[in-house]
Amino acid sequence: MCRLGRLLVRLGFAVLGGCSSSGLPVLPPAQGPLEPGALASHPQTLETSLIASGSPIDVYAQLARGILNCWLGADGPLKRSHIFHAEAESASAGGAAEIVLQERDTTLRDQRGVRVYRIQISSDPAGARVVATSLKMDLQRAKVMAKDVEAWAKGGSGCQLAVAFPPPVPTDPPKAKAPAKVKGKPKR
Repeated sequence: MCRLGRLLVRLGFAVLGGCSSSGLPVLPPAQGPLEPGALASHPQTLETSLIASGSPIDVYAQLARGILNCWLGADGPLKRSHIFHAEAESASAGGAAEIVLQERDTTLRDQRGVRVYRIQISSDPAGARVVATSLKMDLQRAKVMAKDVEAWAKGGSGCQLAVAFPPPVPTDPPKAKAPAKVKGKPKR
């Protein structure tokens, strides 16, 4: 018992000794590398919640269609900079779903960078609960995105994000394509 007591006392001194000021330099907190778009805006968290009529699977389908056609569509404002990722349970398992927008990171094999926007859909006695959370999106853009989510979840259409934040216009004019060669059997 005496041996265990001495061990505990030594351990106590070692722990308490780590808490004393020993004159060692104090390092500032570590900062990670800058993320794409980090200097352009100051992201703030914004969370909105609503109840939509219909099953979670139906609401998920409406939201996914709206996001893929509007935000990430051919002329969508987020087409070049973000990636869509979603997971959904079967209707028999409750139908919960999650949609995540991630910044496109070309240094990664699958290009899925930082998560910037998340939409969670779950079952609710009144229909489907939709919770949209801006994780790293600037506040103005997040507010407009929340309006789109609300409209799509309720069965509406539109694309407020494309109106408020149109995609950048390419500076290079499109190159003219060479006429297509006609393939066929040569005449003899």
